Amino acid sequence: MQKLVQIIYISRSTFESTDTINKIEPNIVRILSKSRINNRKNGLVGVMYFGDGAFFQCLEGDEEAINNLFAKIEKDPRHKDIKLISRKYILELSFPNWSMKYALFDKKMGKYLKDNGYQTFDPYAFIPEMTEKILALLINSPELSLELESTTTSQAEQSSLKLSSDKNLILISLFFSITAFVCSLVALLSVRGTV
Repeated sequence: MQKLVQIIYISRSTFESTDTINKIEPNIVRILSKSRINNRKNGLVGVMYFGDGAFFQCLEGDEEAINNLFAKIEKDPRHKDIKLISRKYILELSFPNWSMKYALFDKKMGKYLKDNGYQTFDPYAFIPEMTEKILALLINSPELSLELESTTTSQAEQSSLKLSSDKNLILISLFFSITAFVCSLVALLSVRGTV
């Protein structure tokens, strides 16, 4: 029988935040895109928050798949100071429709942090009750996956079209190069009188 597990971990990013795509840091876009593909493939679900250089992520699924994924996360050079703050068995997935939900900082999160004396998002300072409340806020926050997936898809489609276009240019160039070579060869042989 399959054992379902929920883990919550926190970490700090090793990258400097840069310009954002649809309000999402580009490194996070890449992480989310890959996570969504891999999580669907492995039957995992999750929700992620990134703020002030810190990750807060909840993952759920088959115990073995969760263990394998967390081992990869621990080796991921984009994370440092990784800390598992919660691990428990669950009877069912809390958010079965999200391969990886991403929650932006919103008014509720800002108010909750401020009400608890925080000026920035610092999950290393959270007490267990705060962890549960933060998770609930993330689960109930607006869903941004469709917007992100359509952006990611259109970027992938653009890359695919560019690659296809590049291949066509190479084939056309190759055709003209061979044609020019054959014409040059015929001309050379004609001058020598062998054709």
